[in-house]
Amino acid sequence: MADRVLVLEDDARVRAALVRQIQQGGAFEVVAEAADVAGAQGAIASARAALGVFDIQLADGSSVPLIGPAVAAGMTVVVLTICDDDETVYAALAAGASGYLLKGDATVKVRDALGILRDGGSPISPGIARRLLDDFRRRKAAPPPEPAVEDEGSSLTPREQEIIELFAKGATYDEVGSMLSMSVNTVRHHVRSMYKKLHVCSKAEAVTTVYRLA
Repeated sequence: MADRVLVLEDDARVRAALVRQIQQGGAFEVVAEAADVAGAQGAIASARAALGVFDIQLADGSSVPLIGPAVAAGMTVVVLTICDDDETVYAALAAGASGYLLKGDATVKVRDALGILRDGGSPISPGIARRLLDDFRRRKAAPPPEPAVEDEGSSLTPREQEIIELFAKGATYDEVGSMLSMSVNTVRHHVRSMYKKLHVCSKAEAVTTVYRLA
């Protein structure tokens, strides 16, 4: 069954092109479109979309405040915008966006990015990724903070441990769902949580990290 997608884009021609590209191949179905904040609020509440493609600059405001409610409604959001300033990038990611793509980037294929999102990854334009890495390196080079009490919430749950063990054996998302009696969407939910805890963006990285720490 095709994954349900919400497209938020104020330029009608760009939106139409996005919808055509996303629906090629049948893996994704655009179930709702919106051109402004007001329309997006209704679509988020009613569309039951699993994935969202959000432009940032809209005629009636920014879509950044919509990201949190969309994620709370069960949507995984990728930003597609011309905005590349640090403030907007960090605001969108802090609000819960799982990816950040720049319009005009020749490497950007929105349908491919949705596939990455669906599998629990985080598609990010190379220029944005480089800046995030540079920022990470700057923070790493800074003096370390005082030791803090370990956050038990950062450890993997028993269910996440089961999933990572199956991934290590080569199981696919569908196979994991079948073996653990859960839907593929539920598997993806656990995987996204696991990626955030481990600070990784792929199955291979997750497996390597878990077994290195074991």
